[in-house]
Order: sequence, then structure tokens, then C-alpha cells
Amino acid sequence: MNAAEVEIYNAVIKVQDGPVIIRHTCIICKEYLHDWDVRKGYAFCRVCRRVYFPAPKVEEKKVAFKKAILVQLKDGKYAILLS
Repeated sequence: MNAAEVEIYNAVIKVQDGPVIIRHTCIICKEYLHDWDVRKGYAFCRVCRRVYFPAPKVEEKKVAFKKAILVQLKDGKYAILLS
């Protein structure tokens, strides 16, 4: 190919590519979704997920302490009973 044919060939390839189509946008704010959001199957962007669907706060587990009683056994040893 000569230079003119190469230029025409490149122009045809560029025109036939077409516009870039945005396939994934956030349902709420209409911003683009990142690849990670799309792979995870989310329909909302990270910002909208944080604002409208906050993560539940995990409360500390409260443990009720048992009462300890020191008891002397028949053989003279001591044992601790938890009740």
C-alpha cells in the first residue's frame, strides 16, 4: 500500500469503530460505574451505596460474667464453680 491508501484505510477503520458506548451507569446519580462495581453486579456507584445503603454497625457483644464460687472438695483441694 502506498501512503494515500494507508491514510484512507486508517480513516475507514476509525469511522467504522463508531462512538464509545457507555453501558453501565449508576441508577441514582447517573455517573459511570467502575469495572469493580460491574464485576460485583452492583447497579449503584460506591458513593451512592455509602450514602443510601450504609453498612450496618456491629455492636460489641456483651458477655454476662458468671459468679465464681470457691469450694473446698473432700480431698482438701479447692475448685471454682461458675454459676
